[in-house]
Amino acid sequence: MLNRTSKVTFLKVQFIGTGSTLQIGDTHEFFAREKVLAVQRYLPNYFGNEGSFKQEDFQLFREPVPRLLPETGVYSAFYHENPVIRVRAIKIQSISSSAITHIGSTGRIDTETRVKHIRNLPPRNSQ
Repeated sequence: MLNRTSKVTFLKVQFIGTGSTLQIGDTHEFFAREKVLAVQRYLPNYFGNEGSFKQEDFQLFREPVPRLLPETGVYSAFYHENPVIRVRAIKIQSISSSAITHIGSTGRIDTETRVKHIRNLPPRNSQ
């Protein structure tokens, strides 16, 4: 991991959602996971079981995620004349769904978000 110093004068984040992270400082490894089932209905009819679902009922949540191949032995070298990264201001509207905003050095990042969005709309001829 390259060692550099990050200096940020101003940071403003409006919203940080579920499964998301704002990390300030160095991190060796970072892992984030989020699984979402979103149900949207044309009419607000609630049956009482909307908050409980079985992940095994949806193939999306069972499928393995393809992983990158391991490193192939490519060697590289970097020289940073200035070891400090200076940023005047960072303004972020939203961080969502297993996303990371990180100020600092990171060795390894592994994130995964799975979203199943179901929309119950009326038939076309009923509008």
